[in-house]
Amino acid sequence: MRRIARNVFALVVTSLLVFPLARAAFAAADDPIPPVRPATAESEEADQAELSPIVVSADALEGPDEHVVESATALQAAPSSAELLRGTPGANVNTNGSITRQVHYRGMFGTRMNVRVDDMHITSGGPNWMDPPLHYLPRPQLDSLVVDRGIASVSSGAESFGGTVRGRSKTSEFTESSEFEFHGDLETGVSSVDNGYFGGGLLSLANDRHRMHLIGTRQSGHDSDFGSGRIRFSEYERDQYGIGYAARLGDHELGFDYRHNDTDPSGTPALPMDIMEVNTEIARIHYGGTLGETDLRGSIYFNDVDHLMNNFDLRTAPGNPAMFRENHAESSAGAIDLAATFLAGDGTMTLGFDAQQARHDAMVTNPNNRVFFVEAFNSAERDHYSAFFEWRAPLGDRFEVETGLRYTRVEMDSGKVDALPAQLLMMPAMLRNRFNAADRSRSDDNLDGVLKLLYHVTPELRIELAAAHKTRSPNYLERYLWIPSQATAGLADGNNYLGDIGLDPEESWDAELGVDWRTERFYFSPRGFYRRVNDYIQGIPSTDMAVIMVSTANGDPTPLQFANVDAEFFGADASFGGRLFGNVHLDGVVSYVRAKRRDISDDLFRISPLNGALALSYRTDRFDASIGTVAAAKQRKVSTTNGETQTGSWAILNVSTTYRFASGTEISGGVENVLDKTYTDHLAGLNRIANGDVALGARLPGQGRNFFLRIAQRW
Repeated sequence: MRRIARNVFALVVTSLLVFPLARAAFAAADDPIPPVRPATAESEEADQAELSPIVVSADALEGPDEHVVESATALQAAPSSAELLRGTPGANVNTNGSITRQVHYRGMFGTRMNVRVDDMHITSGGPNWMDPPLHYLPRPQLDSLVVDRGIASVSSGAESFGGTVRGRSKTSEFTESSEFEFHGDLETGVSSVDNGYFGGGLLSLANDRHRMHLIGTRQSGHDSDFGSGRIRFSEYERDQYGIGYAARLGDHELGFDYRHNDTDPSGTPALPMDIMEVNTEIARIHYGGTLGETDLRGSIYFNDVDHLMNNFDLRTAPGNPAMFRENHAESSAGAIDLAATFLAGDGTMTLGFDAQQARHDAMVTNPNNRVFFVEAFNSAERDHYSAFFEWRAPLGDRFEVETGLRYTRVEMDSGKVDALPAQLLMMPAMLRNRFNAADRSRSDDNLDGVLKLLYHVTPELRIELAAAHKTRSPNYLERYLWIPSQATAGLADGNNYLGDIGLDPEESWDAELGVDWRTERFYFSPRGFYRRVNDYIQGIPSTDMAVIMVSTANGDPTPLQFANVDAEFFGADASFGGRLFGNVHLDGVVSYVRAKRRDISDDLFRISPLNGALALSYRTDRFDASIGTVAAAKQRKVSTTNGETQTGSWAILNVSTTYRFASGTEISGGVENVLDKTYTDHLAGLNRIANGDVALGARLPGQGRNFFLRIAQRW
């Protein structure tokens, strides 16, 4: 009761802070308050996306043009922005903790996905991806998510192997007057399933030449409930703040943004350790302008992450003092993006260059044994340098074409490593010496190509055909993990892994066929796809006795080693719906992907089963009400190599309502998992917490019944 009272108190206090600011802004304004401008497919991200992007906003988007299911089908109150992707065809979420959730798209996740935040490729600080890219875009700061449906264009970024997702944060905007205007976009809310609360948003001051803003967010929650118990040590706490400024001089805009992220102790029950802190600095200088008939854009940005995790502060400490572990990981990255777009023939040509240099370090220690250490990564470097061209044009009255080519050079290296066990024991010493004696410098020359063709059969019907060749070089974990460990960018399968310096880049041949049918009332947008991957990077059973002996001493007698195998992915997904009558709408998505090895008879790990979402909603300018379901079929196609277990089917019911006042106030509330069903999502990680309501080694269950309330104020 004290927790609930504390959260209600936090909601009231935050609301009291929001509304006086709003009233002050209203009193200073001479004109009526304009309506809130929702994020749309005409936003900057959609302009850069492929022919039919999916736009997912933090608020529910209306109409079929955005290929979006009402947000009642997603977890509206979840602290992670990634949860909104559950309402888009082909997309899903890997869950390792409340704020440690990865984008999953058509069987691809982790470093195979090109996930950008404000056009930045943010490098995770942790070797287990406790801070994946969308970790740095908390829900109160989110303006929109853009998913390039299907094959990502080469202009979307280097190594867009599995697809591209771009998050856009709230920001200030220029006005049409020389007089400065004060605006804000603030929100606060509570959720019952974890006794959580949040508050934050943006305050801005702008005129037609200058814009500046302050951002701030706080999120906090306790252990999450599920239908028949509680997920122990799943609490979270995250703060973020920042500033931004931009100036407009004629056709040119120059600005900078800075944000600081402070994640305090937060549970990751599917991983070997919990977050103690993630302190991150992110800064960006950006430019956009026009020179003659050429549009120019560019940015320089960096991020620096200081990350501490352990297995004894949040969760129950090991009974054996020798098994206490603490990992201090650091990463830093700097990048540059440049692009120019100009008329070429009947279309537009974009030429671009981007580069990033990243470095990773991680040291494992034991506070009970000051001389014990494992230098997991020492100056592990991964740099890329990439250039591309992309041409888009109409072909006659009914055809449109997009073609692009991207060359990427990836250079990697690592310093020598050491560990106390390697100084005392023969097998760890053998692994260390073998790694240190190897040529650890590697470079790959990768080529991506994309071709898309769009045919307008009628004004209501169009057909899309796309083909591509995509590549991805190994990440630093897959290449430089020298001692058996579960540092795997969040695979969370319970296996120990070893890297392989000699890995080849992944190479994929992709094909996709889609149809878009849209009338004034209804829409149906199915896609079928096939992907054939050579040199797919997958863990296979190690036969190295030194590796097996060291891994056995670390609790896993059957370790896996990253290797190149052959794989294929195929499936289909669709969005559909429309206005049934009056203000009543029905919207839905359905997704299916099959992923398996081609070199042996086995399925790939952590692949979502047939799943979908359906929402019936009543929508007006001021009021929305929705009832929706999210469901998944059984997953029987599981990876024997990874020791993956099957999961059953499930379905949950969500209801929500929103009312928007003319003053700019918006109140939303609802219930997620109305029937308090106990269910297991196949993409959830395996529980590492003993003596709780979830069995050790079982998948983390989905959240239980959740009452939520959100109040937003925009002016």
